[in-house]
Amino acid sequence: MAIERFQWTEHAEQRLGERRLARGDVERAIRDGHGNRQINAGRADWLLTGITAEKVPFEAVYDHPADGDAAVARVVSAWRLDQPQSA
Repeated sequence: MAIERFQWTEHAEQRLGERRLARGDVERAIRDGHGNRQINAGRADWLLTGITAEKVPFEAVYDHPADGDAAVARVVSAWRLDQPQSA
């Protein structure tokens, strides 16, 4: 089943602004790249690499399915790969 909806953790929403990332870029990357995701060793299930509309690479970690619903992904965090990562 395709990812239809996204839940955003408070942490992820806060980090978007700090890291100059757009919600749409992250959601698109997760939808388009879900088949190429990697298992994440941290607090989220999956890790993937995406690229913004401005061609800036980033990574995102997310859970899927979220709350047992295969149509929902929960975004846990995202960060640009062209700048240092903060906690």
